Amino acid sequence: MLTWIQSPRPRSDKFLFVDRDGVINADREDFIKNWSEYRFCPDAPEALRRLKQHGINVILISNQSGLNRGIISWPDFWDIHLRMVQGIHQAGGDILAAFYCPHRPDEECTCRKPAPGMILAAGALFSIRMEATWFIGDRVSDLKAAESAGCRGILVARQQWGCGRRQDGPEGIEVRGFPDLASAVKGIFGDL
Repeated sequence: MLTWIQSPRPRSDKFLFVDRDGVINADREDFIKNWSEYRFCPDAPEALRRLKQHGINVILISNQSGLNRGIISWPDFWDIHLRMVQGIHQAGGDILAAFYCPHRPDEECTCRKPAPGMILAAGALFSIRMEATWFIGDRVSDLKAAESAGCRGILVARQQWGCGRRQDGPEGIEVRGFPDLASAVKGIFGDL
């Protein structure tokens, strides 16, 4: 598991877990390999700005198996991450921390979603009350990870901007879906 921490001290006791690809930026079938392939989804910077403005700590939880598959170089991965954080800051938003799983599915680690390892690590680090926290993702694996960690999940289906793929929820998991991050944030927190 890779961990990047902006600050060890959260601004408040309010947290939100957010997936990266398909929620904050456009997803690609062939992985986002360098900054030239990265594109923020239109609503994401403003949604992140509103979350910061209202003292909600955002933590990224993202599978990045392209690293261990040899598709994404380590320097390009960190370049994408740092430029993304810089772009979010320039828009007035903030990311408290990011937890990334670099493992391939066949490595059977405990951090790769749908396993809850990254969420649980963030929860332990920041003393997060899971039952009061949401995870916004774009895949069923995000919802399963949220459920296993004890928090609630919301699915974002960004088909209209080509930012993600629609997924139907598995049996036993309630799927609450929204078209974008801004709508999901409003669905959780109301009009911030």
